Amino acid sequence: MESLEKLPNIARLSERVIRVLGLNPSKFTLQGTNTYLIGKGPKKVLLDTGEGVAEYIPLLQKALDQDHGGATISKVICSHWHHDHVGGVDDVMKFLASRNIHLNNSSATAADAGTSGSNSVLPGVFKFPNPEKDDPETGFQGIADEQEIKVDDQTTLVTLHTPGHTTDHCSFWLKEENTLFTADCVLGQGTAVFEDLSSYIKSLERQLTIGGEPPSYKIFPGHGPIIEDGPAKIREYIKHRLDRENQIVGVLTSDSTNSITSGKTAMEIVKVIYAAYPESLHVPAEHQVLLHLKKLEQDSKVRRVKPAEEISDVVWEPTQAQANL
Repeated sequence: MESLEKLPNIARLSERVIRVLGLNPSKFTLQGTNTYLIGKGPKKVLLDTGEGVAEYIPLLQKALDQDHGGATISKVICSHWHHDHVGGVDDVMKFLASRNIHLNNSSATAADAGTSGSNSVLPGVFKFPNPEKDDPETGFQGIADEQEIKVDDQTTLVTLHTPGHTTDHCSFWLKEENTLFTADCVLGQGTAVFEDLSSYIKSLERQLTIGGEPPSYKIFPGHGPIIEDGPAKIREYIKHRLDRENQIVGVLTSDSTNSITSGKTAMEIVKVIYAAYPESLHVPAEHQVLLHLKKLEQDSKVRRVKPAEEISDVVWEPTQAQANL
């Protein structure tokens, strides 16, 4: 795995964007979750909140204090339900209740601030709905695909529903700067994980339909550094997945000519494709291969030889049409 680029805790990325690290580095979150303060004026949108690390709030306060002599947050937007993106909502709202009361010289107290729906003190918290995963106590307000979010007179975000990583995952297009916030759909380093490969590929392809013809824009990802050539990275992601798909079909197609055995389980495919990798990586690789197999099944390229109670025990083979190619 490539070494991670060192990122500053606070960085101004453009005229309208400040990145604040969530201070939660790990093998899954890379340098940590990227949260973004977006806006040209003193009122900002906060995109994602980290996972609730205590040290994040002083960092967020510092970033706000350094901008326009004390910026405020008018909206909080969460890209999807994963804990490293929504886990910090409660801490952020408590901080904003106290900060906004102080800035407005209100007679109210933080305890009186109420929920995120209180317009007098707290900003709303917005997210594409996911009833199965959203905490009702957070009081998310819904956003829709292609919804324009006006941050200020010179800053506009457009929501793009980009499922695949999760069903509720959204990216956000910053119109005035030709920049795409991809959250966990595209990462600054490495590749992203996904729940549904077919949806994920369609989301990547959709991201190539914005930014002109041919598309040209930067990516500000949910984890890792800026990607200067966003469309090139997206094409690289798509190619990587299609190459893996072809490898899987190739393993099954070569096996289909064997008169003794027919088909393979996902783990048997892993042992061929990942033969040069440590066995400790085979189990997570099996999960990815299964997601590929489900997409290939939807595309009528593979089929299940026989049913099994556990998906890991299913034996897969190419369809007749695929085997004849």
